[in-house]
Amino acid sequence: MSRIKNILSALFIVIGVGLFINPAGQAPVALATSGGGGPIVLDGMDPVCHSGWESTGQYIAKVLKKVHDGSRNLSNGHIAIIGSNATTTSCGSNWSSQLSTQFLAEFPTAPQIDFYITDSEINTFFSTTVTSNPPAVLWIPDNWNRTSGTEAIFTSNAEKIADFVNGGGGLFANAGSYGWLTALLPNAVYNNGGCNGGPEATTDGTNDFGLSNTLVAACWHGYFTGNVGTLKTLVDYPYNPNDSSDMTASRKAVSIGGGSVSLPSSFVLSYSPATPRAGEPITITATAQTLAGVPQAGVTVSMTVSSGPDSGQTFTATTDASGVANITVNTASQGTAVYTASATVNGVVKVVSITVLWDPPAPTTVPVTEAPTTVPETTTSTEAPVLVEPTTTVHDHSSHDHGVDTTVQAQLPLTGRDTKSSMGIGAFLITIGISMFILNRKVLRNGKTS
Repeated sequence: MSRIKNILSALFIVIGVGLFINPAGQAPVALATSGGGGPIVLDGMDPVCHSGWESTGQYIAKVLKKVHDGSRNLSNGHIAIIGSNATTTSCGSNWSSQLSTQFLAEFPTAPQIDFYITDSEINTFFSTTVTSNPPAVLWIPDNWNRTSGTEAIFTSNAEKIADFVNGGGGLFANAGSYGWLTALLPNAVYNNGGCNGGPEATTDGTNDFGLSNTLVAACWHGYFTGNVGTLKTLVDYPYNPNDSSDMTASRKAVSIGGGSVSLPSSFVLSYSPATPRAGEPITITATAQTLAGVPQAGVTVSMTVSSGPDSGQTFTATTDASGVANITVNTASQGTAVYTASATVNGVVKVVSITVLWDPPAPTTVPVTEAPTTVPETTTSTEAPVLVEPTTTVHDHSSHDHGVDTTVQAQLPLTGRDTKSSMGIGAFLITIGISMFILNRKVLRNGKTS
């Protein structure tokens, strides 16, 4: 029976120590991730036109929802449709009915749609709205009635499009001239041709946007070749410009993009490390250059925390000979922060934002010191040893802590136990365990075994 009592004593002590060390039953916290720019999909299809008789409306719905969900810019949450009639598409479908029945079908609550139709409205959008009241998604749909003059507005605002994407905005574009893309990536080529069947979703298209062969099966009219930078192929198909029936031809990129993309611009922001914790500094790097890559030294960069932790803080730096300015920032709080930088580069005022997701601070651990194990000396004395009962003190943690960041603990998931209560229970169990052990020793010493 004495052995059972000793085991019970040890069990109480072990459980008590466990509750005391890990009072809230804290589970590991998964680190949030952050990427580069926003999500973009650029295709050589005309899905708006074909949505009246093919399944391309489902393709649009899937892409719009993914791009909208993936946008990380400080926006009004709207979808801006640029360069299309707001009543009927170029193929005769009704915009309003297509939006409600097909294009926005994936949204539980549809976001607001803003149309920018005339060249004047489009110019105003790029000159002010895209920075002062940006949407979550910029959509340039297929429109066979769009003039070359309107396409030229897109090209002249290529950097505005790039800055919007680099700041976390979402971009969706369908068959057009893509002159703005070539302005950013001179070696990228958009080719006319296709419509011979297919196309098919790639692994990247499936992983980044949930595309499938069924969703993208439709007539297509263009494809991308050349150096498209970091843009990935999302949809492709075998195509021979001289023989559309040649299924052995090389596969052509019918759609390109990615879930988190950065486009070339004369003023860009980046940061490292990619998954920062609150309380650990990061470096935000501003790079000023020409589109051809010539560094611009001596550029003053002013940066403000637009939203999130430490909103309102300001920083200033100047680019070096490499056109680079580094700014070190830190925060004590987890959350999503938007950093907006402005600079005059190549005579043009540039305003660019970057979103940083600060993870919770690193958890603080309380060191546990184990009591040294001593081996009692053997004695030949026949005199019974005198045992001195130790005094057990319950350590009260309700009035202080040991350097544990209680803010961090408040942010971690709990398993239902209150922290202070659990620590009190732990101390109580430790006391019982020690008391039982001492009493058991007394009984054995006095020969009162049970």
